[in-house]
Amino acid sequence: MSLASKYWILVRIDSFSRCRNDVIESAKVFLNEQFPEVTNQKEINIQRQLMQWYQSRDARGEMAEKCLRCFISNVLKESCIALEQKFAEKHDLYSTEILPLVLDTTHQEFRNTKDREESLTTQILSTFDPNKSNLSTWVTIFFKSCSAVKNCLKEHGIVQLTDWTILRYTTHTRLKRVFSNLQLTPIEITKAMKLLDGFHEVYCAQLSEHRKLKPDSKFNSTKYPQPTKEQLNQIAKILSGDIEYSFDGRIISDEKVLEELQKLATILRETWRQSQPLVNKDEFKEKIPKLPDFCIEPFNNCLDKSVSMVIQNRFNYIQRKGTKKGKEQAKKYLEALHLFHCNGVALTKIAFQLGFTDQPHLSRLLKLKILRKDIGRNLILNLKKYVAELSGYSQNPEKLLELDAGIQKLFGQEIDELIKEAEKEAKNGYRRIMNSKLAQAICQFITKYPHFHN
Repeated sequence: MSLASKYWILVRIDSFSRCRNDVIESAKVFLNEQFPEVTNQKEINIQRQLMQWYQSRDARGEMAEKCLRCFISNVLKESCIALEQKFAEKHDLYSTEILPLVLDTTHQEFRNTKDREESLTTQILSTFDPNKSNLSTWVTIFFKSCSAVKNCLKEHGIVQLTDWTILRYTTHTRLKRVFSNLQLTPIEITKAMKLLDGFHEVYCAQLSEHRKLKPDSKFNSTKYPQPTKEQLNQIAKILSGDIEYSFDGRIISDEKVLEELQKLATILRETWRQSQPLVNKDEFKEKIPKLPDFCIEPFNNCLDKSVSMVIQNRFNYIQRKGTKKGKEQAKKYLEALHLFHCNGVALTKIAFQLGFTDQPHLSRLLKLKILRKDIGRNLILNLKKYVAELSGYSQNPEKLLELDAGIQKLFGQEIDELIKEAEKEAKNGYRRIMNSKLAQAICQFITKYPHFHN
């Protein structure tokens, strides 16, 4: 399809949910009259002129809108076909399933029609600014963020890392390595690093702060959301004032920042799933490989949740009868956990300090081995639940069985090492401070647990 024809061929869905390419003769005549040498003109210039007529209520505005809607429909179709080419073979995903989710069923002839449903095309058209981006890029941004498309991908078992997850876990070292392999110039690498720094400084910092203030928020268990307009403006302000990024001091728009961040993520995505460098065989021969970067935060969140569940259940069980003795024992349980995991106090000293007749009495109350195993068991269950919800398989028994095996393989060894590390540390009578991941998680929970301070 030629560039010019994209402005007068409308891709739409008919009443039988089939994709049709309709030639809009009036749009074809209009485009040829207004841009007789369209093939020799820059695409962005054509789009700027069409948008100017459309937004200014010029007499040519209605025809300009038809041309723009045709162009948008063609880019949406190309995006759907690209997904089919990528996922059809392994996931049975075809463009015929996605096209009805994003295309209009008819050509919206009258832009002043009241109460009409705002389609994806209308949203794109109403937010596009040709001075800040080209229309193809703007359509792609909306397509990628379309919830209907995302849900369709999930139904086919396709869970893609978001651009923001990739950028969140990208370091300077990774960025330099990727860009150096692509043989980009030092200036291009510097600009990319400045962009990444701005993203981390604003988006990542604010996200971390939000999760600290609201640790139980559902937002914490979801993948990274798209940066808000305010965050993009803050990043744009930082980059506009950085002479190494904006050489001529030009003011950078929030739309430009969004576009550049997505371009950067696209480049990084190609290398994201490549294996990490192997550890030197002569060092740490028994060292277990670390989890992939994008698994670390979900693992930590699920660990904290598991620690909370197990300790709260044990606390409630001890004081279940509501007697004075039961409440006292439950209080001592929390104090003993705190002294052991936060301060590294030996169990014999804790028993004496809390008034137990001997250490065995305290050990029967704490049941540390059972505590660790329960946390490990709950941790794998929480991880399975998290991944099932994220992938959309929570209601599909067959897919859940496949996920269970994959999650066990990915996280099982890490959880075993987590428990072994804590057990080994607990047996070390010379350690004053508990440094294991599990001990720190328990300490952090107890410190914040309201009943500990009552």
